[in-house]
Amino acid sequence: MKAIEVVIQPVGPVNLPQLQNIARELEKRLPVKVEVRIAVWPLPLNYSKQFNWKRMQLKAPEVNMAIKGAYEGYIKPGERVVVGVIAGDGYVSGLNFIFGLAIPDLGVATVYTERLSDSDVSRFLLRLLKEVMHELGHLLGLNHCVNPKCVMSFSNSVADVDAKDAWFCPTCRVKLEGLS
Repeated sequence: MKAIEVVIQPVGPVNLPQLQNIARELEKRLPVKVEVRIAVWPLPLNYSKQFNWKRMQLKAPEVNMAIKGAYEGYIKPGERVVVGVIAGDGYVSGLNFIFGLAIPDLGVATVYTERLSDSDVSRFLLRLLKEVMHELGHLLGLNHCVNPKCVMSFSNSVADVDAKDAWFCPTCRVKLEGLS
């Protein structure tokens, strides 16, 4: 599989050096070249459209669409994609919360830091790495994996995130290599 270009776009108070470390880890684990952009707040978010005031959460599909709009003309799914790292909490219809959302047809994914946070910075960064890898996996064409240790397994809780590895299982690695 040829390397694709990935922009990590932090939104809100996200630590840039930490994201740069995650970018280096991603480049070791995936066929990607990663650029971390400067943090923005707000990304062109329309809070009447992207924020649910009753739930106090961001509507993840609408946030992904806002990122797509901000990067119009740049994104080419399968070649150049954007992962927003959002300092906040997100959800999709039917779920109380999500850790992230990828929309492969848009070439955009988002990861929400609110429920990944921890007083142990190392644990937080490992969780963030796993979730960014997971959403990138979706952007690269992978589905959820039944192996609970695989980074592509679905996480219902932060305990599920902690239990999985920051690597693709052998089955997902083979699928990833075949997606070129």
